[in-house]
Amino acid sequence: MANKILVSIVSLFLVVFCVLGVVILIVKSGNSDDNINTSNKAADSICKPTEYKEACNKAMTDVAKNSSATNEDYILAAIRATSGELQKALEKATAKKKDLGDDKKESHGELETCEKMIGYATDELNQVLQVVSETEAVSLAEQIDPILVWLTAIRSYQTTCVEEIRDEKLKKDMQDGLQTSNELTFNAQKIVYNVLDILKDIGVDLGELKVPSTGRRRLLDEVDEMDQHGFPSWVPSMDRKLLGAKKGGGGAKKGKGQGLFKTPQPPPLPPNLPPNVVVAQDGSGKFKSIKQALNAYPQNHQGRYIIHIKAGTYNEGQIVVDKRMNNVYMYGDGRDKTIITGNLNFAIAKIGTSQTATVVAIGERFMAKGIGFRNTIGPAGHQAVAFRSQSPHTVMMDCSFEGYQDTLYYHAHDQFYKNCVISGTVDFIFGVGRAYIQDSDILVRKPEKSQSNMVTADGRMKMEEVGGVVLHNCKIMAAPELAPVKAQFPTYLGRPWKPAATSIILMCDIGDLIKPEGWTTWESPEGKNNHMTCMFREFGNRGAGSNMARRVKWAGFKPITNQKDAQGFTVATFLQGGSWLPQMGVPAKLGL
Repeated sequence: MANKILVSIVSLFLVVFCVLGVVILIVKSGNSDDNINTSNKAADSICKPTEYKEACNKAMTDVAKNSSATNEDYILAAIRATSGELQKALEKATAKKKDLGDDKKESHGELETCEKMIGYATDELNQVLQVVSETEAVSLAEQIDPILVWLTAIRSYQTTCVEEIRDEKLKKDMQDGLQTSNELTFNAQKIVYNVLDILKDIGVDLGELKVPSTGRRRLLDEVDEMDQHGFPSWVPSMDRKLLGAKKGGGGAKKGKGQGLFKTPQPPPLPPNLPPNVVVAQDGSGKFKSIKQALNAYPQNHQGRYIIHIKAGTYNEGQIVVDKRMNNVYMYGDGRDKTIITGNLNFAIAKIGTSQTATVVAIGERFMAKGIGFRNTIGPAGHQAVAFRSQSPHTVMMDCSFEGYQDTLYYHAHDQFYKNCVISGTVDFIFGVGRAYIQDSDILVRKPEKSQSNMVTADGRMKMEEVGGVVLHNCKIMAAPELAPVKAQFPTYLGRPWKPAATSIILMCDIGDLIKPEGWTTWESPEGKNNHMTCMFREFGNRGAGSNMARRVKWAGFKPITNQKDAQGFTVATFLQGGSWLPQMGVPAKLGL
């Protein structure tokens, strides 16, 4: 496992420096007499936008002096500069796990979660590295959004590893061990986010690429006119071709065309397509359990793997659609008839939040329809997830998610929820990915005494990251158990889990359970100022709780006052949904 973790963290360097390598390779094609000066200029330009300049400059300085240096030299320099330090950190982490006594079962489990999370980072970084290494520098500039989605996921896994350790000394050890990799992940995000400016600064001919004068790349920072296909006017024509491609979600790439995905996107599901397997508790299907159906997933399977889960309540412990199970589609007989349930939790079972989920989706393009996902432990269990997804391009339709605290966890990547019912109490829609919830019912339940309800809690760390949650045309209302006593339990639209938290309430029906101020702060010392840097927005809402006259006066909250700005938070722009949802046969509203 130590070797696996080493590969994962070294890969973090490769993401950054493969980007740098392809840029430098273009620059060095000029006159050899100018190579040293040009390389230094390139190094300065590349490091200029990064937050952790010491790490960037340290890796770049020596190799930039070498007039015959290649892109491979930049990668090797980064590894040489930091491999010793990383190895020491890894050895310390491994030693800590070995030194734990039998009475430290909780810490053993938390370190195992760390290993899982860093393993996910390893796998996804290798995918990013492959795409970046096979992409020309100018084409790389056209893939800013998808690459940032994956880099944000990689950062999320590292953060999850550390945050779910409760022993403070052990937590600090792992935090120290991952510090350099985290810094370089943030540097990679900065470099990719600013790659157009970097190329322009170096003097690379951008051809038909149109660089916004402000240097902003994403609609979360700047909104512009939309064209007839739902793209903002500043998106280059090559970008539009990329985002409108029929296959993949990762952009221009030599080879099969699936971009950052391991497998090509399957064609849309035709109506009445027979399932691969049927699950039925009465024995009328091939299997009696969902786990059996997943275990039967064929090796190297191509296309959709369709599982029909007949009516019944399935309590099978934690169900995991693992990373080898791509393109799984589960459908039930209705969200009130086909129920997947569990009661894993943080407070009683003593396990980390990510491990409490009744169902976990990891494999690419997970889809579900007509199924209820439940965590039944109740408020006493505190964090208790019903459904957690880190599956790139998750799609959930006509499903329900029932729990109390932390019901729905959009852990990483792009996710779309349509016509669903989501219920809970504290932070019950939360995560670090990019989630879009459309035409759904949001039911706020009765929490424990002295608790407040927060509908959303987003974990976006930096403005360069791609993340956030949008509720579009949803109903936010009190569940029957809360309605008679709603005055006793303050209820808010959300609170900022991390500094760049992004929650958008768009054209929703908001009930009178929501406090007039609308939003609340994060209480912990490290999050006490998040409300000043977050991005909370409301537009076009209706209902008794939608009046913004007494809303919070934070720097991080601003009402959207016109339709033009609201366009930046539609499926087509916020989620880049026009490039993948229609190909999956999903009836998404791409506009307002």
